[in-house]
Amino acid sequence: MTISSLFRFMFKKAGAIVGLALLVAACSPAYNWREVDVADGHVRAAFPDRVMTDTRDLKLDTHTLRFTLVTANVGEAVFAVGSAPLPPDIAADPVARRALGMALMRSLYTNMQAMPPMEWPPYGEVIEVHGKAMGKPGWLQAKVWVTDTMLIEAVAAGTQESLPAERAREFLRSVVIKP
Repeated sequence: MTISSLFRFMFKKAGAIVGLALLVAACSPAYNWREVDVADGHVRAAFPDRVMTDTRDLKLDTHTLRFTLVTANVGEAVFAVGSAPLPPDIAADPVARRALGMALMRSLYTNMQAMPPMEWPPYGEVIEVHGKAMGKPGWLQAKVWVTDTMLIEAVAAGTQESLPAERAREFLRSVVIKP
């Protein structure tokens, strides 16, 4: 399974409940923020709705990792934190950790069918990508971290209509990597 597969899975789950979410949104506040510890307790994030968790094997670069994706949907917008523990050989090798982090950042552009930048931001900085998701124009904001033990990403994704920029920023600001 590739990161693209996980990302598409994230959007498919969102699409399956869009009608219900829109109906519920008409009757209740769209964003009901709640703080949740994720990534085996390495991350705390505020999600705008109840979370769902899915764990799968992820082929990233030349490695297969056990990747857990925690998501919350508001309409067609998806808010997610994904994480995978690093295998001991990668955890012990700074060059391998960097390569894995770069592969995860590249996957964000691949998923959105967008051209990657010439220069990559430092870990923990906002990445903004505009492209297509599930055949529709979309965009995302994300952050990627590689710690000594974990590969972590936080993503807010949707369309211009479904994901207000302030909500994406609010979600990403809430994500805290714990020591």
